[in-house]
Amino acid sequence: MAEALVETKDVQVRYGRGRRTHVAVDGVDLTVSAGETVGLVGESGSGKSSLGNAILGMVPVSGGDVWFDGERITGATRADRRRLSRRMQVVFQDPYGSMNPARTIADTLAEPLHHTLRLSRADIDGRIEQALSDVGLETSVLRRYPGDFSGGQRQRIAIARAIALEPDFLVCDEAVSALDLSVQAQVLNVLARLRAERGLAYLFISHDLSVVRFLADRIVVMYAGRVVEQGPSTAVIDRPAHPYTQLLLSAAPVPDPAAQAVRREARRHRSVGTTLPVRAGACAFVARCPFAQQRCHDERPVLLPHQDGTAVACHRSDEIAALTLDDPVTADRS
Repeated sequence: MAEALVETKDVQVRYGRGRRTHVAVDGVDLTVSAGETVGLVGESGSGKSSLGNAILGMVPVSGGDVWFDGERITGATRADRRRLSRRMQVVFQDPYGSMNPARTIADTLAEPLHHTLRLSRADIDGRIEQALSDVGLETSVLRRYPGDFSGGQRQRIAIARAIALEPDFLVCDEAVSALDLSVQAQVLNVLARLRAERGLAYLFISHDLSVVRFLADRIVVMYAGRVVEQGPSTAVIDRPAHPYTQLLLSAAPVPDPAAQAVRREARRHRSVGTTLPVRAGACAFVARCPFAQQRCHDERPVLLPHQDGTAVACHRSDEIAALTLDDPVTADRS
């Protein structure tokens, strides 16, 4: 594997204090190499956005370390973060929320170039024009305001604002989840082309594995603040070995109504879970897992490597992976 551009080591993120402390990220190791796309997947509350924010310095790290291009950036100062912002950028789910509705698109795109890079007006104009071209927009948008555009157009503008700084690493936090399917495909194609042309590395955060599989080289699945499965995209999608990964795959819609009905029925049978009480130190997924045994209540599984390049935190991962070969929920993803 290429040397890591971004690396987290045993990162922890906690919110609140005392009895109200919530552990959002619980000891996560993650790497993203230059030019690589890592898909970070999980339901709402899984800790995926908190991990992305910790990498960007938007939330404090409670434990562990974050590294960028060989430099430890845990607890970096505001001045260091400003310097790093040229190389690390983010695209959020709601682009409108990150834009001032009273400012033109020209002002919106120029501001980070002026404050971060201190470029001349001519250089700023050149970068903005190139960035808009790269996301498929005309320079005529510069005179208009955020409210004049559709969601897909605003997301392209947000991407243009990020790439105008010519970063090496881009966090896409649910960047297409608010868009309809046809616009999702357009934005994903833009991101894929930018990766090829600019050599960008992505941390692509999403709850939808069907979206992530289009772009990601590797997939990391999080549940309750921990990584439960990770590996090459093809292996994770075609042979999911953790029941939570299978649940995420079964939740992804398919265009065939008959196939969707089969998947829905299979998912209903799988959602029974266990009736045993959940103990401290048990597998976090045990209450929702149809494969749970007594060991799952007694011992939290650790993330162990498999021969296919994946790693899974499940006591029964080998059995579960074998079941996916004839599973109606996971067999129709071609």
